[in-house]
Amino acid sequence: MSKKKIIGLVEIVKIRGRKGTVKKRALFDTGATRTCLDVKIAAKAGVGPIVSSVKVKSASSHRGYTRRAIAEATIIVKGKVIKTGVNIEDREGLPYPIIIGRDIIHNNFIIDVSRTHNTNKVGDSKDESERKRFLEEAK
Repeated sequence: MSKKKIIGLVEIVKIRGRKGTVKKRALFDTGATRTCLDVKIAAKAGVGPIVSSVKVKSASSHRGYTRRAIAEATIIVKGKVIKTGVNIEDREGLPYPIIIGRDIIHNNFIIDVSRTHNTNKVGDSKDESERKRFLEEAK
C-alpha cells in the first residue's frame, strides 16, 4: 500500500496528453465525485480519447441534466502520476479550471487546508496573488 501525500486545498497540477503537458492550479474538492477539466486545457494537452459520457444534474437544462464527455487523462500531483477518466466541460469564468474529485483524492491524498489558507474562508489564501484575485472577484 502506498503512502498518502498531504496536500493543500489548492495545488499546482500537471495534465499530460498527446500534445504535451499543461500546468494549472486545481481545487481539490471532496464534494466532487469525479475530476473535471476545462475543455481548453483538455484540448491544449491533447487529453483523450473520449471513452464515454455521463449524466450530470443541471438546473439550467430543461431535461434536468446535461451530458459530459469522459476522456482518459494523466494527472500529476506532487510527483504522483494518476491515470483516470475525467469530465470535460467549459469552466471559463470559474475560479479553477481543474477540479480534482474523490476519484483521485481517495487512496492518494490527505487535504490539509492550512497548507494553502490562513482561515476557513475561501478568499483567505496564503498565496497573495490569489487572495487579491478573490477580493477583486467579490466586488
